[in-house]
Amino acid sequence: MTRKDFSDKVILITGASDGIGKETAVGLAKMNPKMIILACRESDKAKRSNELVCSYTNALLEYMDLADLSTVKACVDRLVNQNITIDVLINNAGVLTNHKSLTKDGFEIQFGTNYLGHFYFTELLIAKKIINKDARIIQLSSHAMLFGRIAFEDIMFEKRSYSGWKAYTQSKLANVVYANYLHRQGFNTYSVHPGMVRTNFAKKHSFYLLDIIFYPIFYLLSNSPAQGAQTSIFLASTDQPSGLYWMNCKPFNLFKSKQSQDESVQNQLYVYSQNAVYSATGSASLDSSSSSSDNPISPSSSEEI
Repeated sequence: MTRKDFSDKVILITGASDGIGKETAVGLAKMNPKMIILACRESDKAKRSNELVCSYTNALLEYMDLADLSTVKACVDRLVNQNITIDVLINNAGVLTNHKSLTKDGFEIQFGTNYLGHFYFTELLIAKKIINKDARIIQLSSHAMLFGRIAFEDIMFEKRSYSGWKAYTQSKLANVVYANYLHRQGFNTYSVHPGMVRTNFAKKHSFYLLDIIFYPIFYLLSNSPAQGAQTSIFLASTDQPSGLYWMNCKPFNLFKSKQSQDESVQNQLYVYSQNAVYSATGSASLDSSSSSSDNPISPSSSEEI
């Protein structure tokens, strides 16, 4: 497979301070792009990752916490001020937890970070023309999404008892639903399952599979972070069809995930997300002049969701 010439390309990766994101950044940096932007929470790990990427190509470290939408907006504003145009966006960052908590803006932490923060970030990048329909948008998901359902009646677990697993699968499904929505709007989108990967993320935030008894088995059967990054690297660097779900550098049929393929669900999630972000930020940045939708819906839409 012929790789693209990256010499004039700018790549942005969220959550690139560790694990899959870091290995994705390093792998792509070796292809000598014009610049790689690491959008991460502020930490020593992020600084070390940036230094490593700098040893291969130009790198820029931008502070952004997806659990705090004000930092997402601030990051986009800085990119605008630097006249940066992004050719490849990899929405990689994520959290996994058993315990209910909220983002700074009051959203359930996994939906707010894994999906809604990325939704707001991507929509702002589109609105500010930092990315256009020639760019590639890669959404990190998980096969866990096959067990998920977007519970529009109670997305934030305000009425039902909290399940970390259900919250996680819902957030990863939402990433695919949004990618498919953007694909319908003419954007180049790719959803990725990185496989079972040995990361600190997996070890710290275990469910039944990863408890003290089964973790050694998981370790033997799982991939390294570098292996988990290969599909994202493949999709960023080669020409592939948009609108598909990928694993092991090959498309995977999502016939078992009806919600991800349902256009009415895609529209419903888009409206819900617009309204949620508008409610949290008071920003009209996702109005009819800046939406990714060809038929945008204002934040005050009365459509039932």
